Amino acid sequence: MNIYVLGIIFFLITTILSMFGKGGGEFFVPIFLTAGIPFAQAATTSLFLLIVSGSTMMLVYHRKALLDWKLGLAVIASSATGAFIGGYLSVDVDPAYLKFLFAILLLVSAFFMAKKKKEGIPITWGLMWKRKCCNEEYSFPVFVVLPVIFVIGFLAGMVGISGGGLIVPLLIILGGMPMRIAFATNSIMVLFSSALGFAGHGIKTGIDWRFTLTIALFVAAGATVGSLLSPRVKVEHLKRIFVWILIIAAVWMITKIYI
Repeated sequence: MNIYVLGIIFFLITTILSMFGKGGGEFFVPIFLTAGIPFAQAATTSLFLLIVSGSTMMLVYHRKALLDWKLGLAVIASSATGAFIGGYLSVDVDPAYLKFLFAILLLVSAFFMAKKKKEGIPITWGLMWKRKCCNEEYSFPVFVVLPVIFVIGFLAGMVGISGGGLIVPLLIILGGMPMRIAFATNSIMVLFSSALGFAGHGIKTGIDWRFTLTIALFVAAGATVGSLLSPRVKVEHLKRIFVWILIIAAVWMITKIYI
């Protein structure tokens, strides 16, 4: 497939997904596999592109004052560590198992995102972190959510994606985070978890920098456009689209299990 055709495809995908603070790794890896790129290289390249999109989104959302930095950095401590370990160990695990497991988890997240009318499930036990951000107040159950995020980061690092498709629903449903803030804050996790996942992969896998940097330019442009559009879209519309993105990503990944 022509590199510029790939670039346009990645621009469109990143524009849409960056509205939800998502990097797009769920789609990047299958597209690379379709283009004939081996799984290990596809995962490594995908993680680098997520670093680019994550840093771009983070800058835009920071200017829009939508980032909960303290909570975002705490979540990074769990997800990024798991991503590094998962990225390093990924070469020893059959990619088919990883893709199937992640697809199932994406479908579960889509189900709960679509079902719950409220933004969160009230949790009153354990350590609750009182947060105030962007004119919103909420309580975050630290010992309930952070360990689960570590596991998600571990699996995401293995597959070569950011894990936002699972982390964002978790922050909203169990973490009690307002949806728009969760989308924006996830951009911090996309950047740091992808960076450590890329480091873990890069130790054992090479990367074609000419190809990667060319695609990265399209990804950066898409992330900028999508992040600027996000605050202008109604929350309910964002939620509905996000659920369908999770479903499409899961189905897409399942269809590529044996490629």
